Amino acid sequence: MRNKPLILLMLIVGLPLGGLTWLGVRVARDDEAALKQRFEEVFATQLYDIDGAVSRHFESNSIELRDTARQVKSAPDSIRALIRRTPQLRQVLVLDNVGSVLHPDSNSDLNLAEREFLHEAQELIRDRDLIHVSTGQSDSVQKKQQAEAALPTRGEESESLSAASGSSDEGWHVWYWGRGVHLIFWQRRDDGKVVGLFIERGRWMADLIAALPETVNRQHDGVSVATTARFRLVDSMGQSVYEWGEYEPPEESTPLTETAVSTPLTSWRLQAFVPDSLLAGASSGTAFQLASGIGAVACALIVLVTVFWREYSREVRQASQRVSFVNQVSHELKTPLTNIRMYADLLAVDLENLEESTGGKFADRLRVIVSESQRLSRLISNVLTFGRQQRDALILNPRPASADELVRRVIEQFAPTLSRLGFQTELKLDAGQPVMLDQDAVEQILVNLISNVEKYAADGKLLKIETCRDNSKLRIIVTDAGPGIPAAMQRAVFEPFVRVSSRLEDAAGTGIGLSIARELARFHGGDLTMMDCASGASFCVELPALEEVRDA
Repeated sequence: MRNKPLILLMLIVGLPLGGLTWLGVRVARDDEAALKQRFEEVFATQLYDIDGAVSRHFESNSIELRDTARQVKSAPDSIRALIRRTPQLRQVLVLDNVGSVLHPDSNSDLNLAEREFLHEAQELIRDRDLIHVSTGQSDSVQKKQQAEAALPTRGEESESLSAASGSSDEGWHVWYWGRGVHLIFWQRRDDGKVVGLFIERGRWMADLIAALPETVNRQHDGVSVATTARFRLVDSMGQSVYEWGEYEPPEESTPLTETAVSTPLTSWRLQAFVPDSLLAGASSGTAFQLASGIGAVACALIVLVTVFWREYSREVRQASQRVSFVNQVSHELKTPLTNIRMYADLLAVDLENLEESTGGKFADRLRVIVSESQRLSRLISNVLTFGRQQRDALILNPRPASADELVRRVIEQFAPTLSRLGFQTELKLDAGQPVMLDQDAVEQILVNLISNVEKYAADGKLLKIETCRDNSKLRIIVTDAGPGIPAAMQRAVFEPFVRVSSRLEDAAGTGIGLSIARELARFHGGDLTMMDCASGASFCVELPALEEVRDA
């Protein structure tokens, strides 16, 4: 008991402080996540700008290659001359409208470069990829266009992706073979022929790298990209093609953000790496502010709880004094009340010896005195029981008793009042053999339930009590035909000092009867519950039906 105030004080301080700390950690994490997202947005913007440079590079290349494709003639010597004076061209492929090779023709005299090219491009020619791309008739090519990020296969097999460069008659085609990705610029002519310009891999990669920035010197939201990041261009196999920036990320590190490169290198990606120390340093100030705030709130909370605890202790002492006073007054009232009831019983005996005409009038008045004294005795018992509950647990004294006999005894106490109010009492008693009960406790439960019927259900004029025994359970059911209890109040009526109605014209009461009845039933190892019924109210007392005291 002495440790309860200390435990309560620790809970009052500890629980809010713990919740506040958890909230602070949550806010710090959210702030860190928001900061990381801000960094991601900053570097995503940088990658977008870099990808724009890549896209502009290939658009510029497309304009040059468009003019070059128009210069391709049918004569092999003319095509070879064009290749010699155009350094970025590796080879030229000319196809008719059905995909047959017009140049380099395997049936004519070929140079070494042309024979090697036909060997490398045999599957590309056999599958008529350029014909399908230029006419849009290939489902397989369309599916490959949708799988931009798919990894290609190294070796002798090739896969292709294509993208238009602003016209349906020309565009880029991506061809995978040998060392990786190869670029082809194709153009469909009015006569149905398709010209494919195979770009020298080393040349177009060198031109692409030249179009990328060597470094980035830009401030964005206070972030210096040049000194805090490493940008990386990786191919479809995840291999680095080009890197720039002063930061050197460790192996197996993951990028802060990444994006796919525009056409035609849609399977390549641009990545940005940022050191963890940059994010940690940016969020440390927020963490310090949160810790300071939590400390200040903790101090204020301790001061407030101390003041609250002092006020609470004072109110508890006053409440204890009031309960003690009520208990003392109730004990003092029991003695004169006992004398009143004793002399009322003696007076009843004297009235029996008088003539009926003389004693009848006095007998009616005497019954009122006896009934009201019994009612006052029940109220005092409830007050004393409630006072004992507030101080410490009740002590039960179980003895063999018959529940049916207890019901009859309590009904005899209420008989004058029930008769005066016009109640019809129905008893269906089938509890069987005596069981171990605290007779006073069970009697007080019944008194409280029947007293509620008397006060609140007088209009129904019906009191029904049933007892039964089911295996190891004893049940006592008290039912009335009154107005019942609203569904919203059915739980609350078991709380101390709660009444269904507080109107002055309604029956008076303290609101502790049902609370005491339930507590007594639970001390017995049972319970008191409210049952569903069509009209009125029905309460079920359920107690363990032990026929002998078990050893502790």
